[in-house]
Amino acid sequence: MSTVNPLAREISAKIVYYGPGLSGKTTSLQQIHASVRPETRGELVSLSTEGDRTLFFDFLPLKIEQVRGLTLRLQLYTVPGQVFYDATRKLVLNGADGVVFVADSQPAARDTNAESIDNLAQNLGELGISLAEFPHVLQYNKRDLPGALSVEALRAALNRHGAPEIETVASRGLGILAGLKEITRLVVRDLRARQPARRATPRPLELSGGGSELASQLSAAAEASAPADPAALVPVSFSRLFPGEGAAIAATEHALRERTYGEAARIAADGVAAVLSRTSAEDGRAARLGLDPQELLRLSRIAATPDEAVTERDALFALYVLVAAKVKASARSAGR
Repeated sequence: MSTVNPLAREISAKIVYYGPGLSGKTTSLQQIHASVRPETRGELVSLSTEGDRTLFFDFLPLKIEQVRGLTLRLQLYTVPGQVFYDATRKLVLNGADGVVFVADSQPAARDTNAESIDNLAQNLGELGISLAEFPHVLQYNKRDLPGALSVEALRAALNRHGAPEIETVASRGLGILAGLKEITRLVVRDLRARQPARRATPRPLELSGGGSELASQLSAAAEASAPADPAALVPVSFSRLFPGEGAAIAATEHALRERTYGEAARIAADGVAAVLSRTSAEDGRAARLGLDPQELLRLSRIAATPDEAVTERDALFALYVLVAAKVKASARSAGR
């Protein structure tokens, strides 16, 4: 499932390239990786046999800047094409927000295409998802080969739910970005449908990528609204008292909202330690900023407590100490 990270101001969406072996899934990701600016992409990780069949998955964290104030991060995967790696297919498919089904247009692949689309529907079903209602695109690959099946024949065999269709030649990069644009459009639309209504007046979605080819290809995907702005999710935060220096407070507050109280306490304790360490370094001596030693001791004990034993009250206390430390440090800095 997609996630919204209000601290990093990101939406993360997982897209899986599915299909029979040697249909062009890995080549598709390689073409995407090669076509975008290096600063917008992560490392493309591939585990293959000598026959170039993907055994596990390719992972490409792809960042496109500024989608309604958020960064859209696409995580692109492929699954192994071979039938005997079905457990790995299920593992990779779990948590996906959309699928690009890469079909081989050669007549000899007719049966393996059908077997793979059936397998996709079955694996989604085991996850409680209907393929008919799931964002997916049919990518008909190898359209340049002599004797390729017609689009009509491929549609009749594979496109059972009226999904968008893209003709591609992955070896030359033809149509690959168009397929990514289309699945992104469907995923963003699905994200909007699953998000609660915004209280603020919606604004047109904007997508900019600094001239990246992929950014221009994905601009149409931004016609649908993105999930709610984190500002709507986090209307009030103590971090706003410390512009540029409130990351630890924001992270603690986020953990509190997620009810991960042990994590909140540890983040707060680390934040207090960082404030004290920085203040001591600036003053050339150990500094406690006038904080109560008993409160610092209590915070240390809470941070060392197993997560399941940390209460909401404990986490709120940790946040209080962190905010107090930041306030006192700011006052000391202003008074020098």
